[in-house]
Amino acid sequence: MTLATADAGGDPTARVLILKDVSPEGWEFASDEGSVKGRDLAARPYAALTFYWSPLARQVRVRGPVVRATPERCAADFLSRGAGARAEALLGRQSMPLADPAEWDAQVETSLVRIKNDPDLVAPGWTLYSLRPDSVEFRQGDKERRHTRLAYLATPEGWTKQLLWP
Repeated sequence: MTLATADAGGDPTARVLILKDVSPEGWEFASDEGSVKGRDLAARPYAALTFYWSPLARQVRVRGPVVRATPERCAADFLSRGAGARAEALLGRQSMPLADPAEWDAQVETSLVRIKNDPDLVAPGWTLYSLRPDSVEFRQGDKERRHTRLAYLATPEGWTKQLLWP
């Protein structure tokens, strides 16, 4: 999925992430709180998700506020990752400048040793986020450009459905 956020000044950014789960809590994804997306969500806890399947001409867009999971759920998510992914996350340097790839290799190796010595080690900034949708839009493309777009909007009474112009 593509996650779109905006920083405190309103400047947007987007990146592709793994959707962890969809539950009554919302649409879940994870990242380090010190990453660009983590800092954006701390400043403006609202985001958009986009899923696109080109061969099927389908798209789903989801927008809403984002909340952090409990520390226990964040830790469980971190520990469910493979050792290599946990080793990288322990570095806490996502999106920072890297002068030499050899430095990254050495740091990851150090993190792998830390994980081996302490299998329950969790990166302190690892955060599981949940986007709680206030709108979900489904789009079905059509070769004749008669696309179908349905929007579902959250209301205090439940969800309303709207047909949108293509």
